[in-house]
Amino acid sequence: MRSLNLAGRLLILAAAVALIPSATWACPACMVGDPKTAATYFGMTVVMSSLPILLVCGIGYWLWRRHS
Repeated sequence: MRSLNLAGRLLILAAAVALIPSATWACPACMVGDPKTAATYFGMTVVMSSLPILLVCGIGYWLWRRHS
C-alpha cells in the first residue's frame, strides 16, 4: 500500500484531534464527584493563581529591602 497523500494525512490528524477531548471525561479532578476532590481542585486553583502574584511581590520586597 502506498503512503497516504496530504489529504489523507490531514483527515487522520483531524480525526485524532477530534477524539482527544473524549479522554478528558475520565478526569479524576472534576467538580461533580467527591466533595473532597472538589475542595482539593479549588484549593490548587487558588494556590496556582496566587503564585505569580506572590513571586512578583516577593521580588519587589526583596529589591526594596536591598536598596533602602
